[in-house]
Amino acid sequence: MFRIIFIFIVFLSSPSFAEKRLGPDDYKELVNLGYNKKDAYADDYSKTKAYWFKLEEHLEIKPKYLALLSQKMTVNGKETVNQHIYNSKHHFFGDKKSKCVGKKGLIVGPLNLQKCNYLKPKIVDDADLPKDTFINMALDHCNETKVKNLKTEDGNELKISDTKKCSIKFINFSKYEFAKVLKEVGKDIDRPKKEKSKSSKNVNLDKYKKQCEDLGFKPKTEKFGECVLRLLEAAN
Repeated sequence: MFRIIFIFIVFLSSPSFAEKRLGPDDYKELVNLGYNKKDAYADDYSKTKAYWFKLEEHLEIKPKYLALLSQKMTVNGKETVNQHIYNSKHHFFGDKKSKCVGKKGLIVGPLNLQKCNYLKPKIVDDADLPKDTFINMALDHCNETKVKNLKTEDGNELKISDTKKCSIKFINFSKYEFAKVLKEVGKDIDRPKKEKSKSSKNVNLDKYKKQCEDLGFKPKTEKFGECVLRLLEAAN
């Protein structure tokens, strides 16, 4: 029991599992995976413009994580699946004041008539940002933010409606399969022992599930599935 806990703690804290930061050299591989070459964050762009980030700009600041999310929606009357990039060094949850870039207008006495030219998240330090926290932040922002007055760089309005739940496709170069693993774990728990023994994959799941149960995680819960996923990632 103590040996298993020690292994699990080492897995979570060992520098060998530290994330490699992304950079300009990763551009081609990310494009091949489907990352947008240009993208804007969801936001309320009333009386301002959206800043459209090039993928190169995302990589120039060498983020710890770059997530690609997908979301079904209707854009200008046409049903589509839109993709969003989330950068761990961008404070996409910031308010309008913190995102305001290129102020224009006059300050006349007590009256401040300045307005933002466009909104662009400021850069933050992501050194201590855990992957799970970043994932939850990206999903929360994607699901909760109502897009208003979003226009292309050419000034064409994008009328967005009927937005569905966001899902994660990739974190850096890794396909995000948490939901798939959690589903497999749930299925595997309900299978008879004879059926489980037929598949080496299921045998591996049994091993990881046992370790997670020994650590105190309750089967068929989200935390249990997350524990199994971590052990699977470490093994791969």
